[in-house]
Amino acid sequence: MLVGLLLLLPLGSAAQSPAGVWEGTLSMNAASLRLVLRLAASPEGYRAALDSPDQGVRGIPVDSVAFCGGELTFRIGALDASFRGNLLPGGMLMGEFTQFGRSSMLLFTRRPAPQRPQTPQPPFPYAIREVTFPSRAAGVTLAGTLTLPDSLPLRAAVVLVTGSGLQNRDEELFDHKPFWVIADCLTRRGIAVLRYDDRGFGAPEAEQRALLADATTADFALDALGAVDWLRAQPGFDAVRIGILGHSEGGTIAFLAAAEEPAVAFVVSLAGGLVPGGRLSLLQNRRAMELQGLDAPTIDACCRLIERSHAALRSTPLSELPGRLSALKAGLSADPEVQTLPETLRTSILRLLDGAAASPWVYHFLTFDPSEAIRRTGDRPVLALNGALDRQVDAGENLGAVRRLLGDSKLLTVKEYPGLNHLFQPCTTGDVAEYETIEETFSPAVLADLAAWIGSLGE
Repeated sequence: MLVGLLLLLPLGSAAQSPAGVWEGTLSMNAASLRLVLRLAASPEGYRAALDSPDQGVRGIPVDSVAFCGGELTFRIGALDASFRGNLLPGGMLMGEFTQFGRSSMLLFTRRPAPQRPQTPQPPFPYAIREVTFPSRAAGVTLAGTLTLPDSLPLRAAVVLVTGSGLQNRDEELFDHKPFWVIADCLTRRGIAVLRYDDRGFGAPEAEQRALLADATTADFALDALGAVDWLRAQPGFDAVRIGILGHSEGGTIAFLAAAEEPAVAFVVSLAGGLVPGGRLSLLQNRRAMELQGLDAPTIDACCRLIERSHAALRSTPLSELPGRLSALKAGLSADPEVQTLPETLRTSILRLLDGAAASPWVYHFLTFDPSEAIRRTGDRPVLALNGALDRQVDAGENLGAVRRLLGDSKLLTVKEYPGLNHLFQPCTTGDVAEYETIEETFSPAVLADLAAWIGSLGE
């Protein structure tokens, strides 16, 4: 009878679009699993990705999506899974989910449009200029926005640097625009702010590949220095203290850039990766395995294999890595403890080596230690902030690192905020799955501290 209802209900729904975010709970074998389906319209039709919040997994690629006459189908080859259902009145999507030959009914409901009350709205009491400038890296031009207080002289100026992944100048995620919120707050308090799109953002795919194929965190530091150079050349900026504020990987970039350029007057690290990349990766993988419910002995064994994989990378030049992959994997797999791990886990971990061989960015991230760059900034003011519930960049590890490295500096300020996540949002668990559901984009308390600290440098 249910199938008959599915055939009758979609009448008149063909004009609706399935684009949006959908939530459902899959029940199979007496277990339940929350799923989030993200559908977006494109010139070629629709594209989609699937999240599994209970497993801590986000952005599972959907290989094919089709929508016709109110019926939606999609397939995920990596999971041997598919869905076939109908778009119903009232914001529902109901159908059959099949995985490994087993089927279950699945009801998705459309998630309401998110509310982002902190996103700045006009009119603005400051000037806004769209600008372009060259990176210090040859052949790279960047586009950004300068927000400039009406009152002069400036108290200070700051360049904002995004975290990992291709992001726009607002560091936009789930309709949150944290860099726009930060820029608005600081500019209203007399601080000029330059934020810019990552190299390749919005460019045709071929141009993106050319700009990003060999780029590493060190190259992105050259982009940040290009922004500093451009600001220093602007009228009225010759005597202004110009610093760099970076979030996540951007925090690492800020220290790298400052270490190379004494003219960078200060550094702000927002949840910056301040420990070796291999260590950061290990902690993130441990957290992911805990979310998936693996037992402690298995997690510990997996982490030891991850550490040995990272050590193998550090001892192998990138140029030699592709030719030595098979031998490295065989050597790691020969360990008796590794042989006890489930094959899927073992294969997944050893795939780290493939990722490093294919991507200079991954290789650099997993083998790079930012300690020396951080030490070289000890002669300038440094502000390092983290949320205590950050599950991507552990507060204790990373703030502890900057304290050890700059412990003698009277110019270091470190603060950990209870109840805030990696994006500096108030949260319950700190897990990635919460980011989208939280209305607040960026903690007002952290904004106030940023404005007060940077503003005090110009006094």
